Amino acid sequence: MDNTDKFLKIISGINKNVMRVMIGLMTLSLILASIHFIYLIYERLIAPPYFIIEVTTLFEIFNLILIIAVGYELTKSLILIISSESIPTIPIIQIAIIAVANKIITLDAKHVDPPLVIGLSLLIAALGLTHFLLKYKVKPLHQNK
Repeated sequence: MDNTDKFLKIISGINKNVMRVMIGLMTLSLILASIHFIYLIYERLIAPPYFIIEVTTLFEIFNLILIIAVGYELTKSLILIISSESIPTIPIIQIAIIAVANKIITLDAKHVDPPLVIGLSLLIAALGLTHFLLKYKVKPLHQNK
């Protein structure tokens, strides 16, 4: 049994180091995306007509902001995963809800097929129900004290 414990510790250490690399790469991606975001706004403000941002550019800017926010939440969840012994399901479900909401917010209504809207609706409903049930299991609703 001692060899199995050593093996599991080695595998666990490798997995945690892989997660650390992923966190580092996600952080680098967030930094680069933030720089791109600043550059995009600067580029649009100095182009004629000056200090006016078109609606299509706003769509691009808001999409980038939401992607950065989802990346930040994903980085937080990776940190939670390596700092705990079990997978924190509620934060991961919350991040999935944010990611799907991001997709819904940035959809171009003119170019969306009805099956995609139905699928996203079902997905967000399932994630919402999952979130509710997990929270209910952890903290029952009848405990209001």
